[in-house]
Amino acid sequence: MWTFAIKQKMTAAILLFTVIGLVMLTNMREQRIATRISIAVTSIYEDRLVVAQYILLLSRQMEGITTALNSKHDGVTALVNARLADVAALNELYEKTTLTDMERTNFEIFKQHCQAISVNNDSDHASALLAARAAGDTLQTLSSIQVEEGKKQLDEVLNMTYFSNILSYLELVILIIIAIIIQALVFTSKTLRGIKKQTNENLN
Repeated sequence: MWTFAIKQKMTAAILLFTVIGLVMLTNMREQRIATRISIAVTSIYEDRLVVAQYILLLSRQMEGITTALNSKHDGVTALVNARLADVAALNELYEKTTLTDMERTNFEIFKQHCQAISVNNDSDHASALLAARAAGDTLQTLSSIQVEEGKKQLDEVLNMTYFSNILSYLELVILIIIAIIIQALVFTSKTLRGIKKQTNENLN
């Protein structure tokens, strides 16, 4: 009987260590997931929402350039150059964000269109106008990319949250099962002690 009691104590100790280990692993996993979610949410803001604002401002500048080139008045060249300076400043900010391969390709195309506007602004307003319109179309493509990438990152955050919830429920079930087993071992141990005590009393 004493060997059975020792086995019970060993089993209970192993189960308790399992509970402690499970709690520690859960804590570490939650910290990793929280860090990943924080990075993903920060990226959605810095690389998608902020960039979407840059694209909106660039689109307004392109609309202004297109309008100016269509007007054909005397101050067109100076006005277009002023707007191109604002575009260049926005492009520098845009380039500091994290760009996907497709986004970088289209952004480089946009900058080439801007360069074409600048080159043709002094002598060939028709070519500059075509470049401005092409730049506007490229900005629309960049805007679509922002929406797609933002959705991907949001889906990633939701998947991490969903996976974390499933693991949390699973760990809770395991802890409940372990608690029931430990309680059963304690109950069995008390029963054995009671039987042993009654046997000793009968001997007297």
